Amino acid sequence: MVDITEIRIEKEIHKNLSMRSSAETFFNDLDSNVAKIIIDFDNVEFMSRSFAQEYVYQKNQQKIEIIEKNMSDFVKKMLDIINKNYNDAINSL
Repeated sequence: MVDITEIRIEKEIHKNLSMRSSAETFFNDLDSNVAKIIIDFDNVEFMSRSFAQEYVYQKNQQKIEIIEKNMSDFVKKMLDIINKNYNDAINSL
Protein backbone atom coordinates (compact mmCIF):
# COMPACT_ATOMS: atom_id res chain seq x y z
CA MET A 1 0.00 0.00 0.00
CA VAL A 2 1.24 3.46 -0.94
CA ASP A 3 1.03 6.08 1.81
CA ILE A 4 0.32 9.25 -0.19
CA THR A 5 -0.57 10.01 -3.80
CA GLU A 6 -0.81 13.52 -5.23
CA ILE A 7 -3.05 14.26 -8.21
CA ARG A 8 -3.20 17.47 -10.24
CA ILE A 9 -6.89 17.72 -11.07
CA GLU A 10 -6.15 20.06 -14.00
CA LYS A 11 -4.17 17.24 -15.66
CA GLU A 12 -6.77 14.56 -14.85
CA ILE A 13 -9.85 16.53 -15.89
CA HIS A 14 -9.36 20.15 -17.02
CA LYS A 15 -8.73 23.65 -15.67
CA ASN A 16 -12.48 24.29 -15.98
CA LEU A 17 -14.38 21.77 -13.85
CA SER A 18 -17.92 21.88 -15.11
CA MET A 19 -19.51 18.46 -15.61
CA ARG A 20 -20.94 16.41 -12.75
CA SER A 21 -19.99 13.22 -14.57
CA SER A 22 -16.32 14.32 -14.62
CA ALA A 23 -16.27 14.38 -10.82
CA GLU A 24 -17.89 10.96 -10.64
CA THR A 25 -15.44 9.45 -13.13
CA PHE A 26 -12.50 11.09 -11.34
CA PHE A 27 -13.43 9.44 -8.04
CA ASN A 28 -14.23 6.10 -9.67
CA ASP A 29 -10.72 6.06 -11.13
CA LEU A 30 -8.92 6.76 -7.83
CA ASP A 31 -6.50 4.11 -6.59
CA SER A 32 -8.02 2.57 -3.47
CA ASN A 33 -4.63 1.17 -2.40
CA VAL A 34 -3.43 4.44 -0.92
CA ALA A 35 -3.85 5.81 2.59
CA LYS A 36 -4.12 9.47 1.58
CA ILE A 37 -4.72 11.39 -1.63
CA ILE A 38 -3.77 15.02 -2.08
CA ILE A 39 -5.72 16.74 -4.83
CA ASP A 40 -3.89 19.75 -6.23
CA PHE A 41 -6.20 22.42 -7.66
CA ASP A 42 -3.35 24.55 -9.02
CA ASN A 43 -4.40 26.34 -12.27
CA VAL A 44 -8.07 25.41 -11.90
CA GLU A 45 -9.96 28.49 -13.09
CA PHE A 46 -13.60 27.45 -12.73
CA MET A 47 -15.74 24.94 -10.85
CA SER A 48 -19.45 24.66 -11.55
CA ARG A 49 -21.94 24.11 -8.76
CA SER A 50 -22.92 20.72 -10.21
CA PHE A 51 -19.28 19.58 -10.33
CA ALA A 52 -18.78 20.78 -6.74
CA GLN A 53 -21.90 18.93 -5.55
CA GLU A 54 -20.76 15.67 -7.10
CA TYR A 55 -17.19 16.20 -5.88
CA VAL A 56 -18.34 16.67 -2.27
CA TYR A 57 -20.72 13.71 -2.48
CA GLN A 58 -18.05 11.42 -3.95
CA LYS A 59 -15.39 12.61 -1.50
CA ASN A 60 -17.66 11.78 1.43
CA GLN A 61 -18.20 8.26 0.07
CA GLN A 62 -14.48 7.46 0.03
CA LYS A 63 -12.78 5.35 2.69
CA ILE A 64 -9.44 7.08 2.17
CA GLU A 65 -8.36 10.50 3.40
CA ILE A 66 -8.57 13.21 0.73
CA ILE A 67 -6.94 16.59 1.15
CA GLU A 68 -7.16 19.55 -1.23
CA LYS A 69 -4.43 22.10 -1.83
CA ASN A 70 -3.78 25.16 -4.01
CA MET A 71 -7.44 26.09 -4.33
CA SER A 72 -8.25 29.53 -5.67
CA ASP A 73 -10.59 31.69 -3.59
CA PHE A 74 -13.40 30.92 -6.06
CA VAL A 75 -12.95 27.14 -5.83
CA LYS A 76 -12.60 27.24 -2.05
CA LYS A 77 -15.78 29.32 -1.65
CA MET A 78 -17.72 27.00 -3.97
CA LEU A 79 -16.63 23.90 -2.04
CA ASP A 80 -17.33 25.61 1.30
CA ILE A 81 -20.91 26.39 0.22
CA ILE A 82 -21.53 22.85 -1.00
CA ASN A 83 -19.91 21.29 2.09
CA LYS A 84 -22.15 23.39 4.34
CA ASN A 85 -25.26 22.37 2.38
CA TYR A 86 -24.18 18.70 2.42
CA ASN A 87 -23.51 18.76 6.17
CA ASP A 88 -26.81 20.55 6.87
CA ALA A 89 -28.69 17.91 4.86
CA ILE A 90 -26.93 15.03 6.65
CA ASN A 91 -27.57 16.58 10.08
CA SER A 92 -31.27 17.11 9.35
CA LEU A 93 -31.88 13.38 8.79
